Amino acid sequence: MVPRLLALDFDGVLCDGMDEFFESARRGLADVTGKTVPDALHGRFAGLRPAVESGWEMVALIGMLAESDGSEDRALRQARTWATARDRYLASHGLDRRRLTLALDGARDRWIAGDLAGWLRSHRFYPGVVRWLTDLTRTELPVYIISTKGKPFLEALLTGQGVHMPPDRVIGKEEPRREKWDVLRDLAQANGVAFADVWFVEDRLPTLLEMRERAPDLRARLFFASWGFVFPERDSAAAREESIPVLDLATMTGPFAAWPSTA
Repeated sequence: MVPRLLALDFDGVLCDGMDEFFESARRGLADVTGKTVPDALHGRFAGLRPAVESGWEMVALIGMLAESDGSEDRALRQARTWATARDRYLASHGLDRRRLTLALDGARDRWIAGDLAGWLRSHRFYPGVVRWLTDLTRTELPVYIISTKGKPFLEALLTGQGVHMPPDRVIGKEEPRREKWDVLRDLAQANGVAFADVWFVEDRLPTLLEMRERAPDLRARLFFASWGFVFPERDSAAAREESIPVLDLATMTGPFAAWPSTA
């Protein structure tokens, strides 16, 4: 079995941008609060990055970590605890999502404008991904990247690796934001592909579960990327419990026939 349309999340599926996340987030935090964050927080930030859904939350996360001793880090892995702590931090500092979004994007824009090579070096595409994507672009299979990252950032990273995709195949965040299942539904219809022939790879299990719940008509084949920004001790097992196939990196970049079947 092979897909007739393949959609891929970017961060945590194709690319590991943890170093860029940390640096852009701390620059963004400095812009809005004047606070300087030391390099030593990188490890704690990386350990909690899987709790983050949208980029602006990284600025909040790094600000929270700079004001705590780490004793509550494990508790922040729980979605409800994280959301409560995040919102409390915003309220106590007079911040909001829009302001942090602008701060993060502005920090990235200035970094790219002043040191594009350095910004590109702060990302690492996962082993085998560049070759695999390049090969796919030479086939007739419609391949799309769907991300909450800004499209200019996505295109800069892809072209920096020599991966050239048609502009309409790279879908970044929009204002207002569109849910990924709505994007998938539109792409399937635009390409004349049955929903069941759409394959989608994502490293955020909550996104896959929400998609299944809120778009029951979209019977796409969903895959959980086990190498991404996940809490490995719990997320793969949780995906299996929900009958969502768990994909490893070597399998994804190999033949489609080897991908796990859906339940």
